[in-house]
Amino acid sequence: MAWKPVVRPDGEGEKILFKVGLMTFKATSAETDGQFAFIETILPPGASVEPHQHPEAEVFYILDGQFTFWIGDEPGTICDKGAFLSVPPQVRHAYHNHTNLPGKILGMLAPGGDGGLETFFRQVGVPLSDGDEAPDLTRPVAVLHEEIARRRNKDRSQMS
Repeated sequence: MAWKPVVRPDGEGEKILFKVGLMTFKATSAETDGQFAFIETILPPGASVEPHQHPEAEVFYILDGQFTFWIGDEPGTICDKGAFLSVPPQVRHAYHNHTNLPGKILGMLAPGGDGGLETFFRQVGVPLSDGDEAPDLTRPVAVLHEEIARRRNKDRSQMS
């Protein structure tokens, strides 16, 4: 595997509906020789990532919206557009879009590679193909969960 140059215009990249929003892979670990994955995520109102930890380091840059982040034992920090956060490997963290508007986060996982979070997102999420319409992410996160379940059921029924 070799690190390949990656140039992706706005809106382009592998898309996955995940329980917290629409993820667009701007660079995959397959394209960066396992060094990192770069993911833009649009999170609907009320979306939360529960406390978790993993072997990858994770960095976040808030492109739009307002989120509360919890990292390690620190109290929650409100982060607005332009905020940057760095989470070392194996440090427990969580975040929540506590507004009534969607928010957008640019995140990086390092290192990337098979078996990590990038693989988890693909296994648990629902891929969007070119031409698939994304759900309305201005609506509450519960609407996204209903849409993911509907798409999973549709995929299962087409396999039968």
